[in-house]
Amino acid sequence: MGKKYNKYEKKDWKWVLFAVLPKLPAFLLALPAVLLMRILRPFIWVRLFPISERIGHGAGNIDVYLLERKNGKHDDAKVINIYYPNHPGRCNKQLVKMWARVIPVFGLGRWLAWANDELPGGEPFHYHCTRGAADIYGFTNDAPPPFSFTPQEENHGQEVLRAMGIPVGKPFVCLLARDNAFLNKLLPAEDWYYHNYRDVNIDNYVMAVRELVNRGYYVLRMGAVVNKRFPVALPSLIDYANSPWRDDFMDMYLPSKCHFFISCGAGLDVVASLFRKELAFVNYIPCGYLVSWMKKGLIIPKKLWLKKEKRFMKFREIIQTDVGTFINTRLYEERGIECVENSPEEVLDLIVEKEERMKGCWRTNEEDEELQKRFWGLYKPDVRHNVFHARIGAKFLMQNRDLLGSI
Repeated sequence: MGKKYNKYEKKDWKWVLFAVLPKLPAFLLALPAVLLMRILRPFIWVRLFPISERIGHGAGNIDVYLLERKNGKHDDAKVINIYYPNHPGRCNKQLVKMWARVIPVFGLGRWLAWANDELPGGEPFHYHCTRGAADIYGFTNDAPPPFSFTPQEENHGQEVLRAMGIPVGKPFVCLLARDNAFLNKLLPAEDWYYHNYRDVNIDNYVMAVRELVNRGYYVLRMGAVVNKRFPVALPSLIDYANSPWRDDFMDMYLPSKCHFFISCGAGLDVVASLFRKELAFVNYIPCGYLVSWMKKGLIIPKKLWLKKEKRFMKFREIIQTDVGTFINTRLYEERGIECVENSPEEVLDLIVEKEERMKGCWRTNEEDEELQKRFWGLYKPDVRHNVFHARIGAKFLMQNRDLLGSI
């Protein structure tokens, strides 16, 4: 739960009155367990591991950690992790339920975490995911999903699919186009402007969705809360984000069953990755955080326009400088950089490539392979990139080869 208490400053009388006193009974109950953790530390290291209320981190952080631990990347043989929902009212309930089938999830762990953080020396007992869901070793590529749905859940999921009008066995594609509606509703008191560089315009996806429908797919526009409905009505398009079927269960079920998942690098696509589905990333930003490890990932990033110089930044200028890791809208503004969305044609080209690759009818060529090599050659192994299996959209690279510069 951390040490931030909304607008109250720690040690201020309001902090005591409104943040401490209501939690005092829980603190006193948790105190013996926290003290026991400290006593046992030389023999058994008990750590508190939060399940994030942000579904991407709630799914991916644990998935990657468990695989890294299984493959010997964590020297924590004597560690016992206690997993707990960081904010139970905000966490996806189905995700927490499914994690509880394979790891020890303790609902009241948040009180242990709060009591632990309030006592001196609590840092070693609270696990922090420094890389989040970044699978820098590529372990997720060959691993099975960490859990599965029960027969009863499968039946329920199929019933909802039929109620949505999707025939049994008919392939569907999930589409997630990020905007600021969800975070503004989830945490309205926070200033989420810094995230706006990641937002996209759903209008730019119409051409690609039409093509998928023409190729026989249903398309589900995903999201918990969105600013704008899908701009056109199509017979096989379901605006799930604005439908009565949207709930925590289906937010997990649909990505697990889709033919592939279209995203811009937002939380729900990590659920698709959790079930080892194919992914197509459009408008990915920042380039320094590309999912380079993902064999099933096909990507096109946003381009960055230098306003004063009236030109696009070279990929080398982005990847090998701090610009490649900008995660705040104001940083782009301060440098005079405009984040340019992929055009409808670029989105269409990527989706067609992904669909044809999955069908086995996509044909690559030497030029594309050389451009892929040049692009990924701009990256150096670091804390977020260790293996390079993903691909950049073939047409996008060919049309923007000038941004590759010389290698």
